Amino acid sequence: MSVEQTTQIIQLVLNSVLMVLACAFVLGGLLLRRSVLENRLQATSIEYFQILHRLDDSRHSSNEALQHHRLLFLKKRLRHLQHHVKASRTSILGLYYALMVFAASVFALSLRTVFSASWLVSGAMALFMVGVAVLLASVALVVLDLHQSENPFWQEMRDTLMQGKAEIREFRGRRSTHQPESPRRIKAS
Repeated sequence: MSVEQTTQIIQLVLNSVLMVLACAFVLGGLLLRRSVLENRLQATSIEYFQILHRLDDSRHSSNEALQHHRLLFLKKRLRHLQHHVKASRTSILGLYYALMVFAASVFALSLRTVFSASWLVSGAMALFMVGVAVLLASVALVVLDLHQSENPFWQEMRDTLMQGKAEIREFRGRRSTHQPESPRRIKAS
């Protein structure tokens, strides 16, 4: 292999690795957003079933119309959140596919260093382009989902970050409360 070919392969590997890192960062954000959406979905469904149960228990209450109105609102919100969770799942799946294609691109380039087959470089470039297309499609799905969201983009991001911070605090709290106590020393008399 010439110096020029080696330089080209190193550049291609670095491009693929950079795209793997980009996918990983975007994937981390999407997984956090999906967690927030699932938590909202769970809280909304709990509230929906609580109101439904109260409505079944007290048939002739004075605020029955208000509870029916709230039930309809929560039902609509549940459908909306389910749609967002499904769109988030599709985007996350697309990012996993992009990661797989970028890893295959790096693998093809590493095979090129072992075997002197020039078609491996063009195959790795084709895989790289497919990976970029899949990454672009996944990000487009996320943007479309954020556009269709009832919350503005920055409010959605703020809620996601706040949920992440709350989960980190909760994890730290659980970790600190479950640490084993240090053994006590007994004085010898």
